[in-house]
Amino acid sequence: MKLIIYTSIFLIVSNFAFADIKVNKCDNIKDDRQKTSCLNKLKLQAIKENSKKKINIIEDKLKKTHKKIGKGVKKTEKGVANVAKKVTKTTKNIDKKARNITKSIGEKVSNFLKKGQNKIKEFNKRKNKN
Repeated sequence: MKLIIYTSIFLIVSNFAFADIKVNKCDNIKDDRQKTSCLNKLKLQAIKENSKKKINIIEDKLKKTHKKIGKGVKKTEKGVANVAKKVTKTTKNIDKKARNITKSIGEKVSNFLKKGQNKIKEFNKRKNKN
């Protein structure tokens, strides 16, 4: 009688301890972070269960999820690089325009000052003649 009770208790406890892992549990999750978290938890359960087949299946799913995340990161990096290129082009154009404007202002000011000096010289010449 004791043997039957001990065996039934052992079977009940072992069923809870080594519960069957549903490998496809995380397939419906769309958010990659949550999916990775779920797959990692499943992997830990599979390691506890010591099921190499399930561990391999879960690892394959983790690899696919990581590749998917990596592609998204690459797209973002390319987008950032393109924006950076556009910004550098724009700043170069702005710098070029600013230099041209500064140069033209400098030329106009120097021409104005030269004209002023010429007028002063002419005025002094006229004054000396009279």
